Amino acid sequence: MKNSCSRGIGLTAIYALLLLGCLAGDACAQAGTARLEKQSEHIEVRRIPLSQLEASLPGDASLALFAIVGQPGLYVMHAPSLAEQGAMFSRVVALFERRDMPRDRIVTMAAIANHARRFGTDPAGLTAGNNFSAIELAHFFDAAHQQHLELTPGERTLQRVVVQTGLIVELNGRWQPRSTHDFLITIPGLGKTPGGETIDAPVRTAILSHELGHWQYFSNEAYAHACRSFWWHELSYAERAELTRQLENMGYDPSDRIVIDEAQAYLLHTPARYIPFTDVPGQAGIDIAKIRGKLQQKVADAYR
Repeated sequence: MKNSCSRGIGLTAIYALLLLGCLAGDACAQAGTARLEKQSEHIEVRRIPLSQLEASLPGDASLALFAIVGQPGLYVMHAPSLAEQGAMFSRVVALFERRDMPRDRIVTMAAIANHARRFGTDPAGLTAGNNFSAIELAHFFDAAHQQHLELTPGERTLQRVVVQTGLIVELNGRWQPRSTHDFLITIPGLGKTPGGETIDAPVRTAILSHELGHWQYFSNEAYAHACRSFWWHELSYAERAELTRQLENMGYDPSDRIVIDEAQAYLLHTPARYIPFTDVPGQAGIDIAKIRGKLQQKVADAYR
């Protein structure tokens, strides 16, 4: 727990993919991919209210998909394991979220491996969750088609799942979202990671909470506006620069689109013990607890 979750909840699934040996094609990775493909052939979308989601999550290495009643457009995927989640999403994450990665094309798996080495001294010690709109998922698969890129087995499984559930559709040879309001978040299953750390129920709960924070930012314009206003008008330049620097050091793209969304998800939707930000003393430093409290008040004021 200490080595993994204290360093951040939603950093990336790339590292798990690398460590497990998917790039080398070892037997363990192949077995995980085969399990993922088999489970995706008969996946059923369960419709449940958000209040029942946590209690409905599998206790084993199962692929499960939920449509959240009362939250139109929200889908939650439970991956069998951290590594299998990475097998599906590593290049999607790289395309949209990682620093020093191109935004106009999908990179090779070798580039993913090199990037992971730069930012993960202990890849097995990181947990991961993902969040992508149907627009982004459609763009990824359309870009792969335009590049004549061969999908990995994990990416083919992801494509099968999002097509079966209607998140994306193929029209006139192009992948498109069924609805611009659809949004998919993913969390890993319980169990040991390749590096020996454990994703237990409290960790999975923290990951889920963080990713649901991204859904709120995506789906609730009043909430998102309050977060953006706080970032630009109530944080000092030094505070914005330091938060951006810390997120960039985690491997996030430093663009405003990413850092504001990640900052709010960590500060407001991640349990304090798992928040990766650190205080920096001095006039140009930051006090995380103080910033968190001010943002909570800003959001509360927006709903009055």
